[in-house]
Amino acid sequence: MNPRISQAHNPAPMMPYPANLPAISQRELLRQANESRNAVVASGLQRMVAGFAAWIQRRRAEAELLALSDRELADIGINRSEIRYVLDGRMQPAREAPAPRAAQAPASVPAAANDQSRKTAAA
Repeated sequence: MNPRISQAHNPAPMMPYPANLPAISQRELLRQANESRNAVVASGLQRMVAGFAAWIQRRRAEAELLALSDRELADIGINRSEIRYVLDGRMQPAREAPAPRAAQAPASVPAAANDQSRKTAAA
C-alpha cells in the first residue's frame, strides 16, 4: 500500500496536498468553509423563497381564471377542466390557425424551356 495515502499517525488528510498549494492557517480554512456553507444555505433559501413566490403567483392566476365564466374561458381557448394543465405548462391553449396565404404562382418559365420539355416528352 502507498505510504503517502495510508498515514497511520495522521489519518485525516487522506490525499496529499499538491506541492504548489500555499499553506493556509486553520483560521483561514475555517473562514473559507464558513463562507462556502453560508453561500449554500443562502442559495437554498433563495430557491425556497422563489419557489414560494412562484406558487403564490400560480394560485393567483388560477383564482383569476376560475373567476371567469365558461364563455370567457372559451374565448381564450380553454375550458374549466384545463386550467391547471395550462398553468403547469403541460398544455398550451388552443390557438387559431393562421389565415391561409394566397397561393403563389410558380415562377415564370421562359418559352424556350417549355419547348425543350415538350420535345423530350414527345420523343
